[in-house]
Amino acid sequence: MIRYVVAVLLTLALLGLAGLAIDDAAGETTERELRTELAAVEAAAVELEATEELSPAGHPNPQRVVEFSVPTRSLTRAGVDHLEIEPVADDASVARYVLTDGTRGRMLLESRLVYRDPTAARTTEIGWRGTNDVRLVLQPDADGQPVVVVTLSDSR
Repeated sequence: MIRYVVAVLLTLALLGLAGLAIDDAAGETTERELRTELAAVEAAAVELEATEELSPAGHPNPQRVVEFSVPTRSLTRAGVDHLEIEPVADDASVARYVLTDGTRGRMLLESRLVYRDPTAARTTEIGWRGTNDVRLVLQPDADGQPVVVVTLSDSR
């Protein structure tokens, strides 16, 4: 009888430790996936600025579309509570995020990304979960200099 009680207690202890390990790994997995998605946006924006020029008036501006996945909460992943990309310099933006497990992080992006209006330094807030398209368009700012403008598609 005592053997069964000890076996049950040992099993419960091991399950508790496994649950803690899964929780810890879930935040790391989500953070790695989110950073990979942000790196894809950064690469597309840098490539857009490096290889394209502003279009003459009346012509479509050069653009790139990136499929962006915001990790959802599951057994092996933490979810994302908040994600934003803020332009902080003439050639840089910073992505800030908060995961559902409380993990906070940020990542420097080597491109100035503004939301919707090329003449304003608006922060892009990504509020969906799952996969959507992020459209990056090269447009002139108030001084006529090229800037990458972010627009977000509707939820799929």
